[in-house]
Amino acid sequence: MIHATREDWLTAAVSEFSVKFVAAGLPLPDRIRVGSGFTSGGTRKRPGGKVLTGECWQSNRSGDKTTEIIISPVEADPVRVLGILAHELCHAATGKGHRGEFSRMARELNLEGPLNATVVGQDFKTTISPMIKRLGDYPHAKLDVSKATKQSTRMLKCVCPSCGYTVRTTGKWLAVGLPRCPAHGDMPVT
Repeated sequence: MIHATREDWLTAAVSEFSVKFVAAGLPLPDRIRVGSGFTSGGTRKRPGGKVLTGECWQSNRSGDKTTEIIISPVEADPVRVLGILAHELCHAATGKGHRGEFSRMARELNLEGPLNATVVGQDFKTTISPMIKRLGDYPHAKLDVSKATKQSTRMLKCVCPSCGYTVRTTGKWLAVGLPRCPAHGDMPVT
């Protein structure tokens, strides 16, 4: 194993990609931190049924002025991970959305599909094959979030408008009847 952690592997991949960005006239920021974790969307599906698998936060959002890139731990295929990383590096290099210089760089890296959800195709795989050999195995195992349990009970707050007496209950019991304040009677749900 060449890299002990996925963060080391991802950081080495950033170094590998940086040559391509410099050659295209879009050098990457000096400070990039890349890691594995859930994006701001978590594991929720976005419109269209896609889960956000990568995210780039510009340096002005970081306490130490470092560009932050997050790759979701549900991704374990090194080719797919590098595709996500390449997409996020395009954001890091341009500081912008999915048009203009971003578009040019994404296509130069052989990313395919809509620019807001690029995918890796055969050309990308061929191009990065030597990079994967140099990086070695991606030291990560896919995180299975399909069995994550959803909270089934939400406690609802009922407050007496007169004295502030508070009770929490479930929708099931509210269907039976409203809780009662000992001093003032029925309490509305807030």
